[in-house]
Amino acid sequence: MDRDPAMRLLHVPQTTMFRTVFFTAAVLCSLTVTGQPQPTIQTNVPLVLVPVTVADRKGALVDGLTVDDFILSDEGVRQKIHLDTSDTVLAPVSLVLAIQCSDISSTALAKINRVGGMIQPLIAGARGSAAVIAFDDEIRVIQEFTSDSTKIRSAVEQIHGRSMTVGRMLDAVAESATMLGAEPQNRRRILIVIGEARDRGSKTKLEQAIEQVERAGVVVYPATYSAYLSPWTAKSQDNPPTGGGLLTGLSDLLKLGQTKTADALARASGGTHFSFETLRGLEASLTKTGEEIHGQYLLSFVPGSSDNQGFHRLEVLVPSRAEVLIRARAGYWPGN
Repeated sequence: MDRDPAMRLLHVPQTTMFRTVFFTAAVLCSLTVTGQPQPTIQTNVPLVLVPVTVADRKGALVDGLTVDDFILSDEGVRQKIHLDTSDTVLAPVSLVLAIQCSDISSTALAKINRVGGMIQPLIAGARGSAAVIAFDDEIRVIQEFTSDSTKIRSAVEQIHGRSMTVGRMLDAVAESATMLGAEPQNRRRILIVIGEARDRGSKTKLEQAIEQVERAGVVVYPATYSAYLSPWTAKSQDNPPTGGGLLTGLSDLLKLGQTKTADALARASGGTHFSFETLRGLEASLTKTGEEIHGQYLLSFVPGSSDNQGFHRLEVLVPSRAEVLIRARAGYWPGN
């Protein structure tokens, strides 16, 4: 197996998207679907941006849609929208890669350690940057934001199992949202969480983590595994004891089946939840993540006045293509 599979994946086209930020009306007026410049008005307006993934029933991305194909509603009120695609969106990506490093994850980490070279070229892109954090019973920043693929790969390679069972995923999501929220406003904010599908020991509640992600404009892509199934797909040298017996494993699998933490984070933010057990499966998950991020439509609109200063629920429809599957953020918070 090639240690740096990213070199085989550089064919993925680059594109970018924005998220809820404040822009001048000049940006809204100068970027049209046809790409023709228009007269600018120098005034500040709150621009809500909605990245949208459109796929067919087999999961293939659907391209070629125009602004007339979309309907976007804010609290049930249809909005006048603007559309950008890969040809017109210019904002770079800021990405946090959060990796669970509990000792029970050691066999999965043996696979994860090998994919760090994929992150910069495949997902962050040439103009983007990525940071790496590890989480078990604490949250540690292994690598601050960088565009250096070698540093990103090195950071991923040095993450190894530590505490036995603690995996504070929701605390890691909250920390990642804080890091991404401090990035420049014109950057797309992406969080990839590689770990189990459920949380182990966070102080942050699921509802709090979702709100922080929504307020920071972060799209979450969980790539999850079972810590008790992963050893069955690993090489013997990558299979250290986890301290859990068969009954412990079965008990945890039942709990994992009842918990939808990763699903909830992906659904609320407009991302996708992937799962894997093998190295090839992890590479495929990251490949699909990169393809989706760089194959989205970007809808934007200027919201009207509203008495609702809380969460605004959004709905995106494509009436002309009733058979497609649509993924978009659930809503936004005014002023964020």
